[in-house]
Formats: sequence, structure tokens, C-alpha cells
Amino acid sequence: MPKASPATVRLFRIATLFTVLAVAMGSVVCATDSGFECSTWPGCYPGRTLPGQSDIAALLYQNPVIEITHRVSAIVAGPLVLACALVVLRRSDLSRLTRGLPWLGVAGAIAAGAFGRAVVLGGIPTWAGAIDLFCALGAMAAMTVATVRLERGDARFVPNPVAAAAAGSVALLVTMHLVGLFTAGPGSYTRCMSWPVWQLVAADGSMTLQVTRWVLAIAAIAAILVAGRRAWLVPGLTVHAVVSVGLLATVLALGIVIMATHVLPGIGVAYSLATVALLFHQVLFATRAALTDPSAARPRGTRERVDA
Repeated sequence: MPKASPATVRLFRIATLFTVLAVAMGSVVCATDSGFECSTWPGCYPGRTLPGQSDIAALLYQNPVIEITHRVSAIVAGPLVLACALVVLRRSDLSRLTRGLPWLGVAGAIAAGAFGRAVVLGGIPTWAGAIDLFCALGAMAAMTVATVRLERGDARFVPNPVAAAAAGSVALLVTMHLVGLFTAGPGSYTRCMSWPVWQLVAADGSMTLQVTRWVLAIAAIAAILVAGRRAWLVPGLTVHAVVSVGLLATVLALGIVIMATHVLPGIGVAYSLATVALLFHQVLFATRAALTDPSAARPRGTRERVDA
């Protein structure tokens, strides 16, 4: 198997980190309603990037720092992903998929940045917001898969039940989040990276879409638990099984707290961050499971059958 240099792997890891950070900070921006705290782009204030003395009062009562942090993470992610794409462009010893994934990340980062700018300068329709979210999540997933493949020496995917369940959970979660954009009413938290909060929301739109999100959420829970159960005794994947169930429990518990207290600030940020963490982990889990050697995937404590 071809081996990437430690420097290349490190670059890919850093680029992946920033794509995840961009998605996570986007969820925080949504949960705190910080998206319109900055009236210009890429800077936050007309004619300058950083706040001046006259903006101190605004900093005390508003959240421009959150929005700026999101922009910085997204802007830094773009060049890093592009650097990854250029580094492996001429590596003929790597598979086409490994060389192509960073370019998908580049396309996703550019599209997400363009839509983000449009949101600040004039707003975008729901369908464009869905494309924006899909591109951001796609860039995160593409870089995660590419990084893991480089770490494993560009190993080939090996279809197996653990990977299938984990990948299924990713598809269900992404669909659930996209449907949430079309479900949310004006200013509703449902538009953020979140799960259905244990009840139908009167402020949201179509009840059919709300029920659809519930069905997707239940199916995603089942897929996450199935993946965790199948990976429990597989060497190298047990930790992923524990983390999956732990993050799922955290998301569900925070949803119950929000339903019981009707308190969103603070808890909503934790809820969205846990939601992003769970999605990212499932992408990581599915990729590592799919790249697991079949002989290493045999559950511990079992023996090969020996025919007499």
C-alpha cells in the first residue's frame, strides 16, 4: 500500500479539523442568532474588519465574535483543503477516490462560503440554505474520508455490516437536518443543526415534514445502535461503538432538557455542538469500519472454524 508522508497526513488532519470547526461554528451561529450581528462581509463592520471603540457596547450585548469566528474557520478551511487537493494531485500511486475527495471538499467549501456571504448581504431562500448546508457537510465528509484513507495507506473499502449501519446513520442524519430547514418556521431553532425536540412544534411549518423528521430520527437512532452493537467486539472499533452511543445519549438528554425547561440559550449551543459531533463521528466511524481488514474484524473471543 502507498504511504503518505507524515507531513501530508498532518495537513489533511488540520484541513479536516477546520472543516469540522466551520460546521460546528455555523451551528453555534444559528443557535445564538448571531448570523446577522455583522452587516458586512468578510469583515464585520463597514470599512473595517475588527471592531472599534464605538462598538464596545455592541460587543457586550451581541455576538459578533461568534460570527467572526465562524467566518475565520470557514475561510481558513478553504485554502487548507485546496492545499490537500494540490498535494495529492500528481500522486499516481494513490487511488482516484483519494485524489478526488479533496476536490469535492474544495467545491463544497467554495459553495458554502458563497452562500454564507449571500446570507449576510441579503438572505437566501430555503432551498439555497439547504444547498449551503449540504455543501458544508459534504466538504466535512469528503475530507474525513480522504484523511482516514491516507492514514490507512490508501486502503480499499471492504463492505461489512458495521460500515453499512454506520453509513446508513450518516445518510439518515444528513437527510433529517436538510428536512429541518424546510420544516422550520420563521426564527425557529429547527433550522439549526438539531434533532426533533420530542414534540411537534406549533411555530414550525408542515406537520407532515415534522413527522418525517421524527421518522428519520428514529431510523437514525436504530442505525447508530445497530452499528454500535455490531462494532462492540470488533478490535479497533469498540471505542467508536462507545462514542456513538455516548454522543447519541447526550443529544437525546439535551433534547429532553430543552423540552422540560423551554430554555434554549446555552443548552441550544451544547445541543447543536453535540449534534455536529455525532454526525462527524458517524462519518469517521463508517470510514474506519469500511477500511477494516476482514481478518481484524472478527469479533474477539471467536475462533476460526477448522474442518476435520
